[in-house]
Amino acid sequence: MRLTPPIGALFLLASTAPALAGDGAPGVAGRPVAFPQVTATQIPLQSVSGRFSSLNPVNQLDCPYQEVGGRVVAPNLILVKQMACGEPGHDNLLVNVKLGNPADAAQMITGRHVVIAGRFKSAQEDRDPVDFLIAENAQLVREDPIDPSAPPAQAFTSYMMCQPPELDALARQLGSELCVQSTIVANLTVTRPALETAARGPARVSPEDTVRGDPDAITCRLDHGVSDRHLSDIACARNSYWAWYKTKWRDPNSSIIAPP
Repeated sequence: MRLTPPIGALFLLASTAPALAGDGAPGVAGRPVAFPQVTATQIPLQSVSGRFSSLNPVNQLDCPYQEVGGRVVAPNLILVKQMACGEPGHDNLLVNVKLGNPADAAQMITGRHVVIAGRFKSAQEDRDPVDFLIAENAQLVREDPIDPSAPPAQAFTSYMMCQPPELDALARQLGSELCVQSTIVANLTVTRPALETAARGPARVSPEDTVRGDPDAITCRLDHGVSDRHLSDIACARNSYWAWYKTKWRDPNSSIIAPP
């Protein structure tokens, strides 16, 4: 049976013990909204597509790898071409990197090709389902030399960030958790006005609905199917991202990566 995936909460910078929102902001059915502690150090794990997150995904199994190579997406994420663990035959997968030495994060420069060694695991949650790949006690072994005959690397993949500290004040005003495409958060000096306008008028749109309008325009959606269910959620991204998600919803095995 095919389950409709939730729009999903990604990168929920949260603790497991929520605090009440300031000013008694109303939540679902008028109840006070419980906000996560955004200063917590626990970082949720990204799904292989970058569309969902979980603080502790279930059904974790060991993978038969000692090291993998890929392109750095964030200090805790690399994008690998293919990894037959949990999702055999798929490619362009995000791998969560839990560094054994936090100082190695300085070497995780976006776009750099690296080889990571560690204990590799897969996990799966029963939401579509959603798959995760994890490198525990990871070490940066070396830079991964690029084959000059290989095709150019694909564009930087974006992903959803939930409750980023930069937008905590806006989330409190909205009375909802706020999940935003990473490249929008990275350029808030330019994107903030359009983001705030869109977030104050989120649409009720299902994954199968057609995305219309300017591909670069920012639009927001009400999202009730989040990993951590103590908050109602608003998800915001560019229309090109929602078009990508529609394709992924129709064909979870699609190898296309999220647009910048």
